[in-house]
Amino acid sequence: MGKLSVLIAGGGGTVELLLRDQTISGLVDQVIVIEREPRRRLALEKLGDILIIEGNASDTSIYENLNMGEIDAVLALTNRDEVNFLVLSIAYQYNVPIRIGVFRDPKIAEIARKLKLGIPIIKPAITAGIIKQVISSLTTPLVLTQLPLGEYKLYAVTISDDDLAVDNTIGDLHHEEDDAHPLLVHNGKELIPVDRDVKLAPGNIL
Repeated sequence: MGKLSVLIAGGGGTVELLLRDQTISGLVDQVIVIEREPRRRLALEKLGDILIIEGNASDTSIYENLNMGEIDAVLALTNRDEVNFLVLSIAYQYNVPIRIGVFRDPKIAEIARKLKLGIPIIKPAITAGIIKQVISSLTTPLVLTQLPLGEYKLYAVTISDDDLAVDNTIGDLHHEEDDAHPLLVHNGKELIPVDRDVKLAPGNIL
């Protein structure tokens, strides 16, 4: 996958930090942000080459007027769970490959995951760094360290919603055949030790 065309619903502080990150700048080709508050739009305009749409992310006509077929990633980052759920649903209908949403209510996040609407990230675990890592390691395995580890390297790999590993356990992966050894799993809230019985879900980072 080449550089990404990204649509972001919501223009809060997390979005600003994300777009200031040089790693993200190297991954994206086009950024479109939907934001209704003039103050936030002004702050984002100062970041440079970003297309900002004035409006409410829950307004479905906005998406009808965009070429959603050319969007590679949708980030639902408003401060309302129901809006983020709707945005992921719209992105799912348009078959957008990468769909990430932020939720305060773990129950709504779980529904989004079960419906395969996208990758839910649950506050307060969300940071711009987590989003950067998810995007980066969805497109290609991310090398985490240059420390001498003999013949081995340490990678972060994010499970996408259509990955064959979804709903399988660590033990089902048969990773030993590729000489790969999972160390930790980040489930969107916390790091958990690898166990053969840990079931993988979209958004899990190995």
